[in-house]
Amino acid sequence: MAERTPLEIYREWNDCLLAGDIEGATRLIDAANWREKCLGLTGWLTDFTEALGHYEKNMVKPWADLRMFEEQVVEGADAVTIRFRVEATHVGQFLEWPATGRKVSFQAIRIVNVKGGLVTGQWAQLDLWGIHRQLTAS
Repeated sequence: MAERTPLEIYREWNDCLLAGDIEGATRLIDAANWREKCLGLTGWLTDFTEALGHYEKNMVKPWADLRMFEEQVVEGADAVTIRFRVEATHVGQFLEWPATGRKVSFQAIRIVNVKGGLVTGQWAQLDLWGIHRQLTAS
């Protein structure tokens, strides 16, 4: 069997996260070497459990019907960069904004590191200004 590519590993990990399969996502990470930053939302995190807490707080609880659409992918030997669009309905507290029920669409980018067949971390940025404009528009 051929070794899986970083893109294949990322997609399986991301699919697990989107499906709420935390056990599956955890099987695909290297917790001992985890390093993550979500620009504008967290500092550098080295504990995957803490990172999952931030993911749940910022990407699960505030949104319903969340879908991600890859728009550009660049794959390297040990990393994948993905620019994607997110569509979701705002149903819970996100930063200072209580639920609005609004449907939003925003851009995001992730640089996901992969080593030895496992995800070792990521750097991510959501278009927080775009989200802000959609949640506060009159």
